[in-house]
Order: sequence, then structure tokens, then C-alpha cells
Amino acid sequence: MKKNLKKLIAMLMGIVMMFALVSCGKKQEDVTPEPEPETDPEPTEEWVWEGPKYDVIAADCGKATGFTLPDAPEGVLKKVLDSGKLVIGTSPDYPAAEFVDPITGDIKGNEMLLAQYIANSLGVELVIEAMDFSGVLIAVDTGKIDLGISGFGWKADRAELYELSDGYSATSSNDAHHTIVVRAGDLDKYNSLADFKGKVVDAQAGSLQQMYVEDQLEGAELQLITSLDQGILDLLANKVDAIALDSTTAKNYAENSNGQIVSLYVEKEIEFDLSLYDDFSGNVMAAKKGETQFMSVINQILAELLSTENYWQDKGLYACYYYAACDEAGILPDEE
Repeated sequence: MKKNLKKLIAMLMGIVMMFALVSCGKKQEDVTPEPEPETDPEPTEEWVWEGPKYDVIAADCGKATGFTLPDAPEGVLKKVLDSGKLVIGTSPDYPAAEFVDPITGDIKGNEMLLAQYIANSLGVELVIEAMDFSGVLIAVDTGKIDLGISGFGWKADRAELYELSDGYSATSSNDAHHTIVVRAGDLDKYNSLADFKGKVVDAQAGSLQQMYVEDQLEGAELQLITSLDQGILDLLANKVDAIALDSTTAKNYAENSNGQIVSLYVEKEIEFDLSLYDDFSGNVMAAKKGETQFMSVINQILAELLSTENYWQDKGLYACYYYAACDEAGILPDEE
């Protein structure tokens, strides 16, 4: 079965080729195509998840039992309990954390299993609202959603404006690096972050990568995008010089691009300097500022999930969420 990410890359490349053909001024009969040399396809790195499949885990992802609800719930917590629904917002373009199943249209991912675990623990229904990445926190502010879960990293301005959960990570190395993706033909142009002076770089609006580009790519022109798909399409269509991504996403896009794009972290160990920031380890969830009671309960539930060890062989429950989501999305885990 073809992998979902390969389908996405193929679709994006197809769009680029379509525009190239439409803009071509020569008639087909005037062009004699050069025969393409025959080359052996590069071997594809194989990874097989032998644990429980995503849908099996999703049907019974567990729940926390050791947390304490306050005697008098207030604010968002009271709203969730009274309505019987936990409404979360996400931008589903960040596999394996959150992505859209191309066949069913369902939003899946290890963070969506986390959201289901929280809902199960509270005894309520999970409702997932898909939106642009930059719109998730706006929806938290306006009360459209109860909780933002969308691959967020800790940022000082976020901590000032929102209640952030404790940090969580599926593996010890997950999200440890952030880097830049460029076209393979341009690889020799870049040997450090300083080489991006005067270059146009895409980054998702409101993301950590936006902050890293602003802080560390001196002289680069930042172009904000609403989705990673848009950024990859910009890069393939030569509209920008690069796109900033976390290293896991960068690696998976590059490995499924038929050699069109490369990760500078993989090729040259070029990455943003994260020591400049007081980052939490892994990702965080976001609630409206002042909802400390709600976030306290969320953190209790999160702690129990992360401490559930040996769920399958030597892997904990949340790690299994991650590996099963990687398998479902058709991407390689970060640490493999």
C-alpha cells in the first residue's frame, strides 16, 4: 500500500508539473524530448511497526484514573463536564502528531489519541475542530475550542498569553532539532545559517519555526504560510528558497520527494540553536489564560499517560501512540 506522505508529495509535484506544462509556449510537435537515462531506483528505507495498529489503539486508548477533580469545577472545566464534550482545535498537517486520513477524512495522529485519552478520562465526548495553525490559539482565546493541541512548542509569548501544559514527548529524541529544507540542486549553496541572507524562507505562521527564522536567519525574507503543504509546493515551484521545519517532518518530506528536496540537518547537520530559548521538552497543549484549574486537571491526566509503561514490549503507552501514528501516516519515526 502506498504511503500517505508519498501520495501528498506526488500530488504536490503533479500540481507543479501541471503549471509548468500550461505555461510552456511551445507546441508539443515542436519539441523533441531527450531520452531519460535509465537509473536504478534508490532503495527505500523500510520500517515496520509490529505493535498494535492505530485503529486498534484508537478504539481503546485508555484513560487516567488517578487524578482528582475539584469539588467546584469552574470556567472551561465546568463547561466541558456540563456539556459532556471536550472540543479541541488542531491544524492536521503535521504527521505523525496530527494528519488527515486521505481515505476516510478522519483526523488522526498521536496527539489526537492523547486528546481521546483526556476525553475518556473526563468521561466526555471528544470533538475535533480542524483549522489553520495560526487560528488554533485564536480559537482558544475566543472560546470556540477548549484546548489547542497542534504540535505546539513552548514559547515565552505563548506562556504569557495562554495556560500551557507540562511538556510531553513520545520518544527521547522527538522534536529535538529544527532545520531547513531546500531543493536538492541548491544543497551546495548552504553550509551554515548565515548563507540564508537575502533568501526567501517559508515558515508556518505562529510556529516555533517562525520565531527561529526571525531570530537566527539574519537578512532572510520570512514568508508566512498557513500550511506545510503550501510551503512544500512553494519550494517545488521555485517561489521560495527554503522552508523551516522540525527535523522529523523535514526528514520525512525529503525522503518521499524522489530526490527533489533535502533536509539540511540530515545532509550537513545544520539546525537552529535551541539553547537560546527556555523550551519545554516536547510539545505543550494550550488553554485560555486564567484557566489554571482546567490545566491542572489536564496535567494530572497527562502525567498518568506518560507514566504508563510497558504497554507493548518495552514501550510506554504514549510511545505506542506515536509509533502507531507513524505507521498509519506512512512515515519513519524520529529515532529510527
